[in-house]
Amino acid sequence: MDIKKIINGTSAAPELNQKRKSESSQLDFQKVLNDAKSSISVAGQSAPSASKGVEEIPADPACAIQALSGPEQINQIRSQGVERAESTLTILEQYQKAMGDPQKTLKDVNGLVQSLSQEVNGLNRLSEKLPSSDPLQKIMNEIGIVSAVEIEKFNRGEYI
Repeated sequence: MDIKKIINGTSAAPELNQKRKSESSQLDFQKVLNDAKSSISVAGQSAPSASKGVEEIPADPACAIQALSGPEQINQIRSQGVERAESTLTILEQYQKAMGDPQKTLKDVNGLVQSLSQEVNGLNRLSEKLPSSDPLQKIMNEIGIVSAVEIEKFNRGEYI
């Protein structure tokens, strides 16, 4: 019996499984996000005549939701949700870079935390309007939770 074959065979397997799990979870998230984007763009292109009678949608999501009804409303909420989710992720990325920069003070980062807090509030409002079975709502909730945890850590002073 060759011990090297046994050791190499068992030690490589867990690493491959972990690598595959992380790749598949990233692919699933990216796939869901791309599917949500494509369904929004397809819905927006297929119903231009229905939106002609609707006035221009205000920037505030709460006002926009009241201006629409039915499938148009859900598509508008999804569109705003994707935009808000991307914006929140962008701010989280900026926050990550700022926290990793030794030249940035916590006072400098505080502005990002405040912006992140506003984005999370908007994200949560939009998320509540989507059906619970919608995959975009789950993505938005996860982004909101991650952001809320970082906001709370920063406000509690864990990074001092």
